[in-house]
Amino acid sequence: MATDVQESFNRRIDAVLRSKDEGPIAWFFKDTQYVRYNLKDDKGVSGPKPVAGNWPGLPDSFTRGVDAALNRRDRPDVGYLFKDDQYVRYDLTADRADSGYPKSIAEGWSALPAAFHLGIDAAANHQSDPEVVWFFKDDQYVRYNVASDKLLAGPKPIAGNWPGLPDSFARRVDAVAPHVTDPNKIYLFKDDQYVRFDLAADRADEGYPKPIRSGWSFFAG
Repeated sequence: MATDVQESFNRRIDAVLRSKDEGPIAWFFKDTQYVRYNLKDDKGVSGPKPVAGNWPGLPDSFTRGVDAALNRRDRPDVGYLFKDDQYVRYDLTADRADSGYPKSIAEGWSALPAAFHLGIDAAANHQSDPEVVWFFKDDQYVRYNVASDKLLAGPKPIAGNWPGLPDSFARRVDAVAPHVTDPNKIYLFKDDQYVRFDLAADRADEGYPKPIRSGWSFFAG
């Protein structure tokens, strides 16, 4: 039987950060809580637990909710957590936030458009280029090179550029999770639903959206 906190993950996922070296473990964030999840076995390993006290070095504002997360595929021990107009670089090997953070998004990601400096909703890694990511903000997205700090494309509307996404996803993406075995696939979350998107085919897979509770069994209890 799911706890009330566990059940809350069925209603929205805020952010997902994968373990280093693209392993099967990922952390799902929702408000002040997180769950350690095994993507391969589709089961929770631990949690829900409070972010406060379990993510060393995170500022207080981040422990009250994480807006977005991003793995640095060209540097597998590096993850980023975003909150409002700030971000933290997190050392996945040392298991703590790096010193000198938080920093403003404008300072660390200077080529992003001004609206993205105010906050990021979600981020996704490119399927084949480890330096390239997509950032989502409201109904817009950009393609970005994290190594060279360069804007590659956008901002563009999500609508019409991510084929097969339902209208609600085109208005905002809450979070993105990786597929554990296929780098061409990602999961996009919006409210209590999710979509599996094929980056190579450039379209959402058929049969989506689905309820989070039907595809992520741990949250359903």
